[in-house]
Amino acid sequence: MVHSHIVEHAGASGIPARAQTRGRLLRRLVLFQAKLVADGVRDIVLSPLSLAAGAIGLVFGGNRPEEPFNRLLEAGYRTDDWINLFDQNSRTPGHATLDRLADDIETALRNDHARGGLTAEAEARLRGLAERLRRGL
Repeated sequence: MVHSHIVEHAGASGIPARAQTRGRLLRRLVLFQAKLVADGVRDIVLSPLSLAAGAIGLVFGGNRPEEPFNRLLEAGYRTDDWINLFDQNSRTPGHATLDRLADDIETALRNDHARGGLTAEAEARLRGLAERLRRGL
């Protein structure tokens, strides 16, 4: 079953679900893969850090042995919130997420392209290369 917030609002872009396109699906798919990578890297980093935090708490924790581990959990929660793997924070205005970062990067690239900047030059070169490949170099 698909959750209603995914159907109603499929990401931070604000595009209604009825405007579904292959391009938007591709963007969402690529962004989801990036989120999975970020989530995996975070898990790999947190695993040994959790053991270290636990050891520090056990050895040096005094009357607050769980404090280092609790701080690690809080950091994990904040990164989980930022990664926003399943778009749970898409509707929170001003909430910093990986989606917002992707939106900012996309906007910058589109603006650069509109001004004829590097992305427009790259597009022209790629189109030229594709044309040469079609003609058999």
